[in-house]
Amino acid sequence: MDAKKDYYKILGVSENASLDDIKKAYRKLAKEHHPDAKGGDKRSEERFKNISEAYAVLKDPKKRQEYDLMRKNPFLGSQGGGFEDFANSGGGFRVNFGRSGGGSGLDDLLSDFFGFSEKRGGSRRQSEEDLFGFSRRGTRSRGEDFHATITIPFELAAQGGETFVNTPTGKQIKLKINPGTEDGKKVKMTGYGAPSPAGGIPGDLYITIQVAKHPQYERKGLNIYSSEEINFAQALLGTEIEVTTINQQKVKLKIPAGTDSGKIFRLKKLGIQTSEGTGDHYVKIMIQAPKNLSGRAKREFELWAREAGLLS
Repeated sequence: MDAKKDYYKILGVSENASLDDIKKAYRKLAKEHHPDAKGGDKRSEERFKNISEAYAVLKDPKKRQEYDLMRKNPFLGSQGGGFEDFANSGGGFRVNFGRSGGGSGLDDLLSDFFGFSEKRGGSRRQSEEDLFGFSRRGTRSRGEDFHATITIPFELAAQGGETFVNTPTGKQIKLKINPGTEDGKKVKMTGYGAPSPAGGIPGDLYITIQVAKHPQYERKGLNIYSSEEINFAQALLGTEIEVTTINQQKVKLKIPAGTDSGKIFRLKKLGIQTSEGTGDHYVKIMIQAPKNLSGRAKREFELWAREAGLLS
């Protein structure tokens, strides 16, 4: 997965294109640029390779979400640590850098290099540091701190893992994400801020973690919330559905006969797992009304509804 490539442009579709549109575009372009159809033409071969790469990412909802995040957040390195969907992929990550802790402007420049700074009245005063960057206590000044805001995928925050962060100084560092990481979590990376101009210790990097929204799950604490659709007959007669948990576990959920739309079922201990405890997974049932009923089906349904006292 390469965020520098515009996979949407390669396939000739919009960023809001449906999966069907993406499949149609791929089939058309793959047929047109297949190496066999072009007699080994090198340009077509390269084009076909890019088309296949774009399709492999955009057809997969998780990879597509990750790619979309990457395009908006170019500072994230590739994911690692037991997370297949993110491994070797540069993940979703937005970062805003700022500085603090070391001062800024002409005043600091003068202080760092000449041992004095300007007062408001224009006269000079001796600074805490001498010409060589030592303070009066005999220690060198430290570098500035950096502040960054990153956005990570929902699953990574829930399950935990590792990601690699490209710092403002050009270094790539490993950032451990604990299971159950909350939106707004702040992390201090000691020594990864700006270097000291006088050879002292570097500043620190402070990272605020934001968690991306998920198309299927919501989260409150360690609990996961999702919804599942069933049809009217299933609600009336009862059924059994399969629910996928945040840990990709497939669980059978029995829906009793006469279940109302909006009914919530609890799957115990299938939420987020941390060292402090395990949450639950709550499933909200939504009933899909029947559509395109035949005339006969409508008459029979109306007859049943009247007998059941649902219609007057």
